[in-house]
Amino acid sequence: MRYGKSLLEGKFVLGPMAAYTDMAFRLLCRKRGAAMCFTEFANANAIVRNVARTMRLLRTCEEEMPVGIQIFGSDENVMAEACRKISRMADEGTCPASCIDINFGCPAGTVVRAGAGSALLRNPEKIRRIVEKCVSSSSLPITAKIRSGWDSDNAVLIAKTIEKAGAAGITVHWRTAKEGRKRADGWQSVAEVKKEVGIPVIGNGGAYAPEIAVRFLQEAKCDAVMISSGALGNPRIFERANMLLMGKKYEPDSWASRLEDFREYVLLAKKHGIMSAKPLRAHAIEFLKGQPGAKAARRMLNGAKAEEEIIGVMESFSPACNHSSSSDMNM
Repeated sequence: MRYGKSLLEGKFVLGPMAAYTDMAFRLLCRKRGAAMCFTEFANANAIVRNVARTMRLLRTCEEEMPVGIQIFGSDENVMAEACRKISRMADEGTCPASCIDINFGCPAGTVVRAGAGSALLRNPEKIRRIVEKCVSSSSLPITAKIRSGWDSDNAVLIAKTIEKAGAAGITVHWRTAKEGRKRADGWQSVAEVKKEVGIPVIGNGGAYAPEIAVRFLQEAKCDAVMISSGALGNPRIFERANMLLMGKKYEPDSWASRLEDFREYVLLAKKHGIMSAKPLRAHAIEFLKGQPGAKAARRMLNGAKAEEEIIGVMESFSPACNHSSSSDMNM
């Protein structure tokens, strides 16, 4: 399918996750089969004000295309100006992008209190104004990410509003903002949106294993499935889902493959000049999840101050051979 201005060569995409989907991790996921990736969401106000920390979130490269730039905000004029700025950067070649994706789904308290993210699901008219303004201000296609609703499902209404406002695609998370992760399944709302709109629909929510991602895609009949937290420490989820979709079997997860992927993340972070202890530690902890005996290694990671210390912990770790406690297995 085409999403934004790019043709996707697969059905599984990496979702935006604050503090995790930096350029190195996006490139790693692309190497492991993700058809497209999205940046960490960036505050439109900070983009307009040229805040350095926020502008770093917009860093992309041709190697990772297709990539979507995700932004959030509540003022349509500020959002439009941010889109204008990102489009200019893309046209100049300093920020390659397939689309600008507007976040209407984040349920985080700070975002909701600012009237942005999923708070806007309560106001379809304002969503319409924001999308229309952004579309008219951008040379890049505008897409959107929503939840099925605020506290009840009105995904079809919101999706139709976004489509009529000129958006080129939509991602639908089937849980409402208020229920968080309480509901275990229910991607029927994604299927309903797909039936009612003519733009591409990406389904999102709960795709934490290859088998679930493939089932989601087939049952919801959406154009692609977005994998978010399921990819943390496990970027091969994309190539495994791709293999399942083609009727092939995949090799089971192993510490050796996880360590190989961690090493690749390190190389990519160094290559693109984004190596930093904080994100490196966060990713290292994710790569250790589910490994027997990971608790002690996690304690060492939390105490590590420098990148080389973090790398040293990962290189010296070996899964415990003895039967570990359930708490260790879930670290």
